[in-house]
Amino acid sequence: MRPSSAAAMAASGRRLLSVAAAATENTKFAVLVTPIRRLARAGRLADVDALVAPLVPSHPTAVISALSLVGLSDRASAILSTIPSPTAAHLNALLGPLLQRRRHAKLVPDLLDKHPSIPRDAATRCILAKSICITKGADDALHLLAGDEPPSLHLYTAIIDSYYKEKKPHRAEELWRDMVENHGIVPDAAAHNVRITYKSKKGTVEEVEELIRAMREEAGLKPDIVTYHALIQVLARHKRVDEAVELCKSFLEKEEESTVALKCRTYSYLVTMLCGEKRWSEAEDMFYEGVKRLKVADLGTVHKLVSGLKEAGKGRAARRVVVGLRKKFPDQFDGPWKVLEEAAGLTPGASNEEEEGEEEQELARTAASV
Repeated sequence: MRPSSAAAMAASGRRLLSVAAAATENTKFAVLVTPIRRLARAGRLADVDALVAPLVPSHPTAVISALSLVGLSDRASAILSTIPSPTAAHLNALLGPLLQRRRHAKLVPDLLDKHPSIPRDAATRCILAKSICITKGADDALHLLAGDEPPSLHLYTAIIDSYYKEKKPHRAEELWRDMVENHGIVPDAAAHNVRITYKSKKGTVEEVEELIRAMREEAGLKPDIVTYHALIQVLARHKRVDEAVELCKSFLEKEEESTVALKCRTYSYLVTMLCGEKRWSEAEDMFYEGVKRLKVADLGTVHKLVSGLKEAGKGRAARRVVVGLRKKFPDQFDGPWKVLEEAAGLTPGASNEEEEGEEEQELARTAASV
C-alpha cells in the first residue's frame, strides 16, 4: 500500500471511529459533525451556516467544536465573537479540536490573539502548550511554565508528554522532578500514564508493571483504561499476546460493574496484533466485541482483518464484517472505506442480504458470550 493510501485510511478511520464513539458521549456534537463535513467538502459553506445558525443559541459549544473539528475554525471563531458573555469553555471548544492536526494546531496562538477579552483557564493554557509542542517542539513551550500564574499539573504533563514523544526521556524526567520536587505538584493518573505509555513503547513488561505498581501503591491512584492499554501494548510488543487477550477479556467479563471501559484504540490494537499472529477467528471476535460497543477499529486495521480473513479461506466472514459496518454506519461508510467492499469481494452498494443476516447472527452470538 502506498504511503498516501495508508494516510487516507488512517484519517478516514479516525473519522468513523470518533463519530461512533462520540455518539454515546455527546449526541448533539456527533450529529453535527457528519453533515457539516459533507457540506464543507462540497464547498457548500452557505448551507453550513444555515445548518448551524438555529443551534447556536442553545448549543454554542457543540457548534463551535464541530466547525473547528472539520477545519472551519474561521466560522467557529466568528460565532464565538457573537456570544454575549463567552467563557473559557467556549474558547476551549474552538481551540481544542485544532490539536488533532498539525496544520490546524498552528492556528491556536493567532486565534487566542483574536479573542483577548475571553477568560483563559488552565485548560486553555494547556491547549496552547500542546499546540506549541506539536508545531515547534517542547523546548519552545517551556516559557509557559514561567508565566504570571503558577504552572499547573496539566501544563507540566503536556510538555513532559511532548518530550517523551520527541524521544527525549531525560528531558521529560528532569521536568518531572522539577514539577514534583521544586513546585510540590502531585502527579495525577494522567501524568503517571504519560510515563507508563512511553515505557510501553520503549521498555519492558516488567518496567511497565513496576510503574503501575508505584502508581497504585505509592501514589494511591487507580489505574484507568490508558494504563491498561499501555500494559496490553507492551505485552503484545513482547509477543505475550495470550496475556494481552486475557487482560482484555477480564475487562469485558466485568464490564457492568467496572468503571474502566476499553476504548476504540484498544480494540484496534488487539485486532491488529491477533491479525499479525494470523489468529483470524479471534481477531474477528474481538472486532465484533468492539462494534457491539460502538468502538470501531480504524480503517487500516479493518482492511487487514478483511484481507486476512479472505486469504485464509474465510471469504464469507470477510464479507460479513464489511456488510455489518456498512449497515451500522451508513452515513460514515464512504470515501476510502469503500475499498473494503473490493477487499471482501462485494459488489459496491449491493444489499448482500445473506451476509446481512449472518452479521446480525454474529453480533447476537458475541453478545450472548459476554
